Amino acid sequence: MSGRFPIAASLVAGVLLAACQSPAAETARADEKVDPRQGEEVRQICFTSMIRNWRELDDDSILVERGVKDVYKLELLGTCQPDDAFLSVGLVQRGGSSCLQRGDNVVTDSRFDGSCVIRRIYKWNDEATPADAGADAGSAK
Repeated sequence: MSGRFPIAASLVAGVLLAACQSPAAETARADEKVDPRQGEEVRQICFTSMIRNWRELDDDSILVERGVKDVYKLELLGTCQPDDAFLSVGLVQRGGSSCLQRGDNVVTDSRFDGSCVIRRIYKWNDEATPADAGADAGSAK
C-alpha cells in the first residue's frame, strides 16, 4: 500500500504543474496583437499537392500558397528555423491524408536539425494592410 502513495502523488503533482502553466501561455498569446492580414482559423488545407510556394513570416510561422490565390499562415511549434531554410520546406502529413492539419510536421533544408509541428492554421490576406504599415504612414506626415 505504501508503494501506491508516491505514484499517486507524482501523478497529481504532474497534473497540477501542467494546469498552472497552460493559462499563462494562452494569456500571453491572447495579449499579442493579431496582424490584420490574418484571417479565421481553419482546421486543414486540403489538396496539399497544390501548395506551390512558401515564405517566412516571422520566427514561428510561415505562409504557404495553395493554387493561384489561397494563402495560409502556419503557426509553428518546435525547433525548425524557417529563416535559415535555403530552398525548401517539407510538409509531412500524418496518416497519408491529402490534407495538412494541426499536428502535422514542417521540416526545412536548413543547416540546423529540427522539425516543427503545425500548431494552428489561418487564412491569410496579402492585400490587407499590415499593422505596422499604418503606424509608419502616420509618422511620415
